[in-house]
Parts: sequence; C-alpha cells; structure tokens
Amino acid sequence: MDDVALANYIAGVHKGNVEAGRVDRMCAQLLSVPMGTEIWFSSYTLEKLRRKHGEINFSHYRHLPAILLNGFLARGRHEKLIDLWWIDVEALPSAEYFVVLKATRKAEVFIETFHRINIKETRRLIKRAKKEGRLFREQPGIGRHLQIGTEHLKSRR
Repeated sequence: MDDVALANYIAGVHKGNVEAGRVDRMCAQLLSVPMGTEIWFSSYTLEKLRRKHGEINFSHYRHLPAILLNGFLARGRHEKLIDLWWIDVEALPSAEYFVVLKATRKAEVFIETFHRINIKETRRLIKRAKKEGRLFREQPGIGRHLQIGTEHLKSRR
C-alpha cells in the first residue's frame, strides 16, 4: 500500500489513483487477473468515500493489507467482483470492515467500496455467503468473536 500517497490524498495534496495493495493468489483466481496485480483506489472512489463515509480516516485504511490477505473472502454479486470483510479483534470494541474489489476488462483491479460494518452485519455476510456457496476463505482464529453472547439476557431466578 502506498501510505504516503494515501496520507497525501487524505490531506488534500495528492490527486489521482492510489495503490492499495496487490492481489494474492486466491483473489487473482476469482478475478481472473495475474497474481500480484496492483489494487487501486481510484480518485473517484476516494472522493466518494470521503463524502459518503467521512468517518473513515488513515487509521482505518492501514488495515487494508490484513483485510486483503487474511479477511473473509467471497465471490461478489457479479463475476468480476469479490467481497472481503475483516474483524479487527485488537480494537476495543472490535472494528469490522467491508471491501469490494472489482476487476476491469483490462485486468486492472480497483477498490469499489471500503467502509465499516458491525458484527451483526459480519455474521449476516458469512451466513449468506456460506448458504450461497460463495465463501472461499474465512479469517483465521476468529470463531469466538463471532459467537452470539448471552450476557444481555436476564436470568430468571
């Protein structure tokens, strides 16, 4: 990820596309692009994110490498889309992110969306992707964070 260009974009200094990372083997197969293809934030998407998800800042974008390499991975709504979501278990309370990657006809890969979600939405995405047979990878070691707690239920004594 080009941290400097991203920080400069957020500061309003850089205009244009920003490299967000590289496609790993599994994502490359799903998107039908060569492994190692650059993943880009287009200037349009960054501006859209700034306007629609103004709460997203550089500290959130720094999670992209973990999301791309270790997050949940599912085929998206269309053949050239993949969905990724990730739970930052080190944050208190946990923070969840959702990313959509899109491949173009020229074998370029762009981030279509990047935003925060909640744990309920995370569970829904997993359940739906499993049911539809679209889930290709699960985030390692995340099982206990997805369990629905019962602490909120009052005991009947």
